[in-house]
Amino acid sequence: MDRARTKALEVLILWEKRESPMDPLFDEVVMADSLLTDIDKAFVREVVYGVLRWRGRLDWVISAYSRIKPARMERAVITILRMGAYQLLFMDRVPQSAAVDESVKLAKKLRKKETAAFVNGILRGIAEKRKEISYTDLQVDPLNHIVARYSHPLWLVRRWIDQWGVDETSALCQADNQIPPLTVRVTTLKASREEVIKQLHDEGVTATPTSFSPVGLIIENPPPLDTWEPLQKGWLQVQDEAAQLVSILLAPQPGERVLDLCAAPGGKTTHLAQEMGNQGEITAVDVSRAKLALLEENCRRLGISIVKTVAQDATAPLPFPAGSFDHVLVDAPCTGLGTLRRNPDIKWRIKEADIPRLQELQRAILKQVATMVKREGVLVYSTCTMTSEENEGVVKAFLAEHNEFHLEDASPFLPTGCEGMVDAKGYLRTFPHRHWMDGFFAARIGKG
Repeated sequence: MDRARTKALEVLILWEKRESPMDPLFDEVVMADSLLTDIDKAFVREVVYGVLRWRGRLDWVISAYSRIKPARMERAVITILRMGAYQLLFMDRVPQSAAVDESVKLAKKLRKKETAAFVNGILRGIAEKRKEISYTDLQVDPLNHIVARYSHPLWLVRRWIDQWGVDETSALCQADNQIPPLTVRVTTLKASREEVIKQLHDEGVTATPTSFSPVGLIIENPPPLDTWEPLQKGWLQVQDEAAQLVSILLAPQPGERVLDLCAAPGGKTTHLAQEMGNQGEITAVDVSRAKLALLEENCRRLGISIVKTVAQDATAPLPFPAGSFDHVLVDAPCTGLGTLRRNPDIKWRIKEADIPRLQELQRAILKQVATMVKREGVLVYSTCTMTSEENEGVVKAFLAEHNEFHLEDASPFLPTGCEGMVDAKGYLRTFPHRHWMDGFFAARIGKG
């Protein structure tokens, strides 16, 4: 039995049972397995994340060859079929015979003779006619075309079509399926971006400056991150370019006091410290002590000394005097729909019913933080999602309840070239298909 395929099946089934993020589960189940070679782990990663990225299309194709629809199949059976179909449709280096035969072997382990025959028949049909797969016409039935061809859940595609139209939604969903490059932030407390680019070049690593962030780099073909010296020495921090723009938008100054809520594991926290020249004080609050430990480790690695951490539920009263902070960042928990390129599991894990629940959480956090901002201070509210309820809906409700605050135009605080990311109301919005970065929302809100 192919151990790599067995492990891929195990982690996909466990993910569905737990309904938890895939990344930590993958590390726990796959990366920690000493019996898997590095090549095995790379294969498992491609299959697992490929199945999650393309699950909608895989189910469409499987449905064309099965009298039983995927929703009615046993979890193990549909997972085996998705894995086999993914190898047939997306992994040219895997022989068709191996993709089919190894899937049948997995099915035989279920100890149902008819199941193996069922899997064999469907996958052989896909293998023989994979170039003849068709979808509903985009012009006639755009909703189901995008759902199937670009592998997004029906409820989400319907929302996005209503919000942005068919063409924009189609482009966004296509971009969501692209595997993003490794984007990092240069720790300018240690070296300039130009110095780091030269050092990486000398090591044979190609690094290209990001298009908008003045401290970002896109790394081509990076070495393993857990042993990559520039990362371990603190020259670099893995962080998407959109997230870098949020910290720049807050624009804290050296010597100021900053509150960062929902801070762990500290990508934005450490960027704020960098923007402040490691002078002043940042209080980083998060509900998870374990994640705060990671934040503290990041600070040590990056040479940052002005951050203190507080384990606290941000929806509860905060243990700080009113008006304590010049700047406050609320990087709120959200549906994460702007990060589907990096986290394809979110497409199937997040439900439409999660939106109002998270909106209430976001509003509760802003309610607690309102008194923390000093007069003439600044609050930035950000998410990595694109639902209006979690974004401008939360901001509008906050401003309606707190007339001492006002919305500011984000444009003057962002790097040159970002003008197209700011809408008519002054909100910062980034999109994978427009800007080749994660989908973020941010509002800069002044007090007094």
